[in-house]
Amino acid sequence: MVCHSPLRCLLQLTTFEDATNALNNYLQSIGQSSALSWVDVRQGATHQYVWTSTCRISGITYGVGSGTHKHQARNVAASHALTALRSDQG
Repeated sequence: MVCHSPLRCLLQLTTFEDATNALNNYLQSIGQSSALSWVDVRQGATHQYVWTSTCRISGITYGVGSGTHKHQARNVAASHALTALRSDQG
Protein backbone atom coordinates (compact mmCIF):
# COMPACT_ATOMS: atom_id res chain seq x y z
CA MET A 1 0.00 0.00 0.00
CA VAL A 2 1.38 3.37 -1.02
CA CYS A 3 0.15 6.41 0.90
CA HIS A 4 0.84 9.95 -0.12
CA SER A 5 -0.79 11.50 2.94
CA PRO A 6 -0.29 10.50 6.60
CA LEU A 7 -3.97 11.11 7.28
CA ARG A 8 -5.07 8.83 4.45
CA CYS A 9 -2.75 6.07 5.71
CA LEU A 10 -4.21 6.33 9.21
CA LEU A 11 -7.78 6.37 7.93
CA GLN A 12 -7.25 3.16 5.97
CA LEU A 13 -6.29 1.41 9.22
CA THR A 14 -8.84 3.03 11.53
CA THR A 15 -11.75 1.28 13.20
CA PHE A 16 -13.89 2.65 16.02
CA GLU A 17 -11.73 0.80 18.56
CA ASP A 18 -8.48 2.50 17.60
CA ALA A 19 -9.76 5.84 16.33
CA THR A 20 -8.58 7.75 19.40
CA ASN A 21 -5.04 6.42 18.96
CA ALA A 22 -5.11 7.09 15.21
CA LEU A 23 -6.22 10.66 15.80
CA ASN A 24 -3.52 11.20 18.42
CA ASN A 25 -0.89 9.71 16.09
CA TYR A 26 -2.00 11.86 13.17
CA LEU A 27 -1.97 15.07 15.21
CA GLN A 28 1.43 14.18 16.62
CA SER A 29 2.77 13.55 13.10
CA ILE A 30 1.85 17.10 12.08
CA GLY A 31 3.03 18.68 15.34
CA GLN A 32 -0.46 19.45 16.61
CA SER A 33 -0.93 16.97 19.47
CA SER A 34 -1.52 19.79 21.95
CA ALA A 35 -4.41 21.09 19.81
CA LEU A 36 -6.63 18.13 20.79
CA SER A 37 -9.13 18.57 23.60
CA TRP A 38 -12.15 16.67 24.85
CA VAL A 39 -15.42 17.59 26.54
CA ASP A 40 -16.92 14.55 28.27
CA VAL A 41 -20.42 14.61 29.77
CA ARG A 42 -21.95 11.78 31.79
CA GLN A 43 -25.74 11.54 31.93
CA GLY A 44 -28.26 9.11 33.34
CA ALA A 45 -28.77 6.99 36.42
CA THR A 46 -25.73 5.60 38.24
CA HIS A 47 -26.10 2.13 36.75
CA GLN A 48 -27.06 3.37 33.26
CA TYR A 49 -24.60 6.12 32.40
CA VAL A 50 -24.37 7.40 28.85
CA TRP A 51 -21.23 9.35 27.99
CA THR A 52 -21.14 11.98 25.28
CA SER A 53 -17.70 13.09 24.16
CA THR A 54 -16.88 16.05 21.96
CA CYS A 55 -13.58 16.04 20.09
CA ARG A 56 -12.10 19.49 19.49
CA ILE A 57 -9.01 20.41 17.55
CA SER A 58 -7.79 23.97 18.03
CA GLY A 59 -11.12 24.77 19.65
CA ILE A 60 -13.19 23.56 16.68
CA THR A 61 -15.56 20.62 17.14
CA TYR A 62 -14.70 17.83 14.71
CA GLY A 63 -16.67 14.95 16.18
CA VAL A 64 -19.24 13.95 18.80
CA GLY A 65 -19.90 10.43 20.03
CA SER A 66 -21.85 8.59 22.71
CA GLY A 67 -21.40 5.30 24.52
CA THR A 68 -21.90 3.49 27.78
CA HIS A 69 -18.23 4.04 28.65
CA LYS A 70 -16.17 7.21 28.20
CA HIS A 71 -13.55 5.48 26.05
CA GLN A 72 -16.29 4.24 23.71
CA ALA A 73 -17.74 7.73 23.33
CA ARG A 74 -14.27 9.16 22.64
CA ASN A 75 -13.53 6.52 20.03
CA VAL A 76 -16.75 7.28 18.18
CA ALA A 77 -16.03 11.03 18.34
CA ALA A 78 -12.44 10.48 17.17
CA SER A 79 -13.67 8.40 14.24
CA HIS A 80 -16.01 11.22 13.21
CA ALA A 81 -13.14 13.70 13.60
CA LEU A 82 -10.87 11.64 11.33
CA THR A 83 -13.63 11.47 8.72
CA ALA A 84 -14.10 15.25 8.94
CA LEU A 85 -10.36 15.82 8.60
CA ARG A 86 -10.26 13.59 5.53
CA SER A 87 -13.08 15.53 3.89
CA ASP A 88 -11.32 18.81 4.73
CA GLN A 89 -8.25 17.56 2.84
CA GLY A 90 -10.37 16.73 -0.20
